[in-house]
Amino acid sequence: MSALRSPIVVAGAGPAGSLLAIYLARQGHEVTIYERRSDLRATDVDVGRSINLALATRGIVPLVEIGAIGRVDEITIPMRGRMIHADNDSTPALQPYGSHPHEVIHSVSRSDLNAILLDEAEATGRVRIEFERRLEAVDFETSTLTFHDGSSEPFGVVFGCDGAGSPVRKAIEAAGSCTSHTEWLDHDYKELTLRPGADGTHRLDPNALHIWPRGELMLIALANPGGDFTVTLFAPKAVFADLADATSVDAFFTDEFPDFAAMVPDLTDQFANNPTGALGTLRTDGWSHNDQAIVIGDAAHAIVPFHGQGMNAAMESARALAAHLASTPDDVAGAFRRFETDRRPDTDAIARMALDNYIEMRSGVVDPDYVAQRTLALELERRHPTLLSPRYNMVMFSTMPYAEALRRAARQSEIIADALADPDLDVDSLVRTLPPLPELDPLADPEALSVS
Repeated sequence: MSALRSPIVVAGAGPAGSLLAIYLARQGHEVTIYERRSDLRATDVDVGRSINLALATRGIVPLVEIGAIGRVDEITIPMRGRMIHADNDSTPALQPYGSHPHEVIHSVSRSDLNAILLDEAEATGRVRIEFERRLEAVDFETSTLTFHDGSSEPFGVVFGCDGAGSPVRKAIEAAGSCTSHTEWLDHDYKELTLRPGADGTHRLDPNALHIWPRGELMLIALANPGGDFTVTLFAPKAVFADLADATSVDAFFTDEFPDFAAMVPDLTDQFANNPTGALGTLRTDGWSHNDQAIVIGDAAHAIVPFHGQGMNAAMESARALAAHLASTPDDVAGAFRRFETDRRPDTDAIARMALDNYIEMRSGVVDPDYVAQRTLALELERRHPTLLSPRYNMVMFSTMPYAEALRRAARQSEIIADALADPDLDVDSLVRTLPPLPELDPLADPEALSVS
């Protein structure tokens, strides 16, 4: 058994890497973060991809714990539900996320949130961040990191928070401690921008997640504090292949999303200039190598974005790993193994639920059966608040383990389906057979972020 050996390195200065560095620093360690990009606090590094994210309870809890929630509150926009643009002729309709005032998700700029976490990391006095240091290889025999420019640095332990293409994970695989595979979705995405109106204000309701569900494809829009929206098209690869020129792009959006197209005069230019992204689920068996390396976040369990949980899950993982290290500081390899044993059922569960949520968002939200099930679920939650919560709410507004949320949701779905099929069924008696919901994390303060 051994303690963390210096130099302690975090590969990747995204939200998960910055947060993990803060936790390690607070445990008394000196940490160096190597980040392949420039310092986003000084340059714009996210143009055209993943501009904003959905911050929910699992991400809020560590922000409360490290004392950063006040600054984060200033840059978020609360979204109280899904605004459904069902078709081209109907008025958009709001589907609230929950029945309680705090049950909102928060639109937040990836760059702005990341900047706050970088500041907090440096403020510990124990974290040094080196930008434009792209990691290329990890040598466990010599405990050496090699970078894109041929330079090298020693390490004692390296934490891979370096994304789905993680060089740290690849080194763990090469050492025989890990296997991984990516299940690619036959759909891609492209991000666009809906700019503010002439008066500088949002052109759609900013306090909702806007969805244009179209069966096999969809458009979504999340508000930013500056009056603009980040808009994302998700569609089959074959659809993107057909959108090869300005004429086809213009015709597609005019046919499928005419209200959106009318608000974006430079739509064809944005579509041509912004990158098209792939969507996939990364499944990894073996997250660590002895006491020398471990991967977390997208490097270990990347998921599709349809439940708004990628960042939240990564931040929750950083907090959980830090807790394991704190509980057994002299057994790093054991802490790594126990972290994966405890956490992998949950990351597998959210990967599954994220895929399910894509079908729900692009088509289920306008299905009468789905609406009936959701309505009954919210009513039963109102009547039995300690026993039942809709699956979406368990994922977004609690810290219940994802795997438990998945199991509970399956049983709840059976009860709700039976109740809708038989109006005479005593559904309340069935709900009372459910075990009590687990208590919320004490740090999951419903007033931590503004909701209006």
